[in-house]
Amino acid sequence: MCDSAVVHAIVERDVRQRALELGEALLARDLAALERLCDPEAWGRACGEELARLSEHASAVKLLGTLDRRSLLRVSTLGGAYPEYIVEQQWIPGSDGPVVEDERLFALADRAEIESSGDAERIARLRTKLAAQDAATAYAQALVHHDGEAVAGMWSPRFAGSHADRIRERIGELRAAELIGSVGPRTLVRCVFADGEETVELLWREQGARWLIEAARTFTGA
Repeated sequence: MCDSAVVHAIVERDVRQRALELGEALLARDLAALERLCDPEAWGRACGEELARLSEHASAVKLLGTLDRRSLLRVSTLGGAYPEYIVEQQWIPGSDGPVVEDERLFALADRAEIESSGDAERIARLRTKLAAQDAATAYAQALVHHDGEAVAGMWSPRFAGSHADRIRERIGELRAAELIGSVGPRTLVRCVFADGEETVELLWREQGARWLIEAARTFTGA
């Protein structure tokens, strides 16, 4: 019988390798290679258009980490709609290795620019994104200052019950934390520890007059 931990490690290793290949294809503006790395349905649905747009402006790509069959790529896109995107991709088995099944693009919105535009419809449309960014920025600052009380104050009861112990164990080792991307109510916070780095994806929910963390998942190993 196969050791499930070994199988898991092999799968995540393959995902890591394919994500690195995809990053190289973005920098090379190699659309044929990008298409080969995607499931045909995903390519036709959205990935083809999104990756083509990213490759047009990509100037640097870094793998931030993986989590099971997901990967995170940090893509610098000077001259694009945003100066940087974080691309989260979900992979499935393909004929010669994992292929992208779905992806999500994270980018940071400029609150001051959006509010000064006077575009009420745009401001309303981005309300959740901006609120999540504000909350994640405050959370990152609390982490950096090792303020356990402030950190715990941003957890929903459900989140506190499942993640509190690990965060309390690690907060004293944190050297830096930075909000690097958002999409809707989800944000990405890059954390630097003495023994390495990880990126935490946080899901925020509005509860009364506050935004609290409802769930999280951590990408490691880059």
